[in-house]
Amino acid sequence: MRLDQKSIIFIGTGANGSSIASDIIDAGFKIKCYDQWPDNVEAIKKNGFTIHTPDGVQNTKAEALHLCQLAESITKFDIVLMALKSYDTNWVCEMIKPYLAEDGVLVGIQNGMTAETIASYVGIERTLGCVVELSSEMIEPGIVQRNTSKKKTWFGLGTLDNINNQHYEDVKTLLDCAGKVSICTDILSAKWMKLLVNTMSLGPFALLGLPVQEGLNTPGMRDLVLAIGDETMSLGHELGYNIEPIMGLSKEVMTESNRLPEILLDTLVEHIGPSARDCILQDMLKGRRTEIDMINGLVVEELSKLERVAPYNAAVMEVGKMIVSGELSPKPENINILKKIIRRKLDKIV
Repeated sequence: MRLDQKSIIFIGTGANGSSIASDIIDAGFKIKCYDQWPDNVEAIKKNGFTIHTPDGVQNTKAEALHLCQLAESITKFDIVLMALKSYDTNWVCEMIKPYLAEDGVLVGIQNGMTAETIASYVGIERTLGCVVELSSEMIEPGIVQRNTSKKKTWFGLGTLDNINNQHYEDVKTLLDCAGKVSICTDILSAKWMKLLVNTMSLGPFALLGLPVQEGLNTPGMRDLVLAIGDETMSLGHELGYNIEPIMGLSKEVMTESNRLPEILLDTLVEHIGPSARDCILQDMLKGRRTEIDMINGLVVEELSKLERVAPYNAAVMEVGKMIVSGELSPKPENINILKKIIRRKLDKIV
């Protein structure tokens, strides 16, 4: 079956989802866009996607539907692209499973280690793993500030356990509309590499209420986030993950460096621009649940299983909880609280 004959849907048209879906539609592909935020769906129905990019404003008409309208589907879907938060993975997989074709595929365009979770619901043969490097912000329903240009947007795509998937090339074609797509021979390791980047860049700078580039100018912050990265990378080695190229970096650059966390951090900073506010900071400012537990928290949890502690990642979680509870607000001075908690945790280890 040709790609233009396949039934394709996009679930989750938040900031990143809107950016990717609009590029796919502009390339001439017909997709249905489902979202769980009613105001967002209605805005897209009325005005389409409005994406402010480094290259100008992009407006794209789209077929937007409320998530409950999945129940109206008569035919099953061949390709499902999902761009929801990592903590939404379980419920959306359960919800989409009855509507996914027997030989269809579900692609999680998400942060975190979600590929195996998706496979546990729909089967490994109907799962494609995806890594994404794209910074964007949802300003209001239907309107997005895309910080990463299309030229610098990157996707890594791969199958699990090297199982062939008939939709692989078509999914690659779709994602090629929104950025550069690399083939990942070890997609789980690639996702861990991105998790490594996210442990350093999302939660820590959100605690300061600052974009990454500005946050790195805060005295002591660079050393702190690199220590977080070292902690995450060390765990990855113990769990058996390999160094897999991401974000357009070459295998040689990543494998031959003795400062991989720093290279990954600096590459991210270069790509996202000076004013990009990460998704965790956006959620904090909106009073919503964040992905800290799925990112820094995953490192803490996995090291705990090995009867070890993760003082740096755990400190990010602790300050993050203070902000969510209203005890603190995101501000640069929080670095002092972060350092104090880390020292306390390190003293306990000694």
